[in-house]
Amino acid sequence: MNAQIAHDFLLPACLSLFPAQYNTPAARAMMLAIALQESDFESRQQLIGHHRNWWQSLNGPAVSYWQFERIGIRGVLEHRTTGPLIRSVLKTLGYPDDVETIFKAITHNDILAVCFARLLLFRVPQALPAGPQDVNEAWRQYLWAWAPGKPKPERWPSRYALAWEIVARAGA
Repeated sequence: MNAQIAHDFLLPACLSLFPAQYNTPAARAMMLAIALQESDFESRQQLIGHHRNWWQSLNGPAVSYWQFERIGIRGVLEHRTTGPLIRSVLKTLGYPDDVETIFKAITHNDILAVCFARLLLFRVPQALPAGPQDVNEAWRQYLWAWAPGKPKPERWPSRYALAWEIVARAGA
């Protein structure tokens, strides 16, 4: 997987399940940037240690290219606005409204994972950053929404810029 494929196939599949206002260039860029930041679209399971493959590593508590933990899944399910939306997605995709089942499913169901990512971003109180120049605000919102245990700020600017390049090439 890579960010271009995610943009061209996963994001449209996910965003077709939501009202049109959820599909914005800012949302697409943030979803891509976060997956790049979290996993570089290389690992569906959080890796612990210095190994680059899941079969060589201890597995951490996060799954999918967006590295969701159970608390993030629960947050989307229990939110007054995102809860009804994700339940509709779960029904469409044939999954129960159960944190453990969803946690297992999003490891390999990229459409479900990106739906959770979009709705977790929806919970950010401020408007999403409007362009590549808003790298600092994007970082702040990423930290607020994902609460990464070991943030790596040095990685963010290049990943955020790449996400916006992909969105811009597609004609925003």
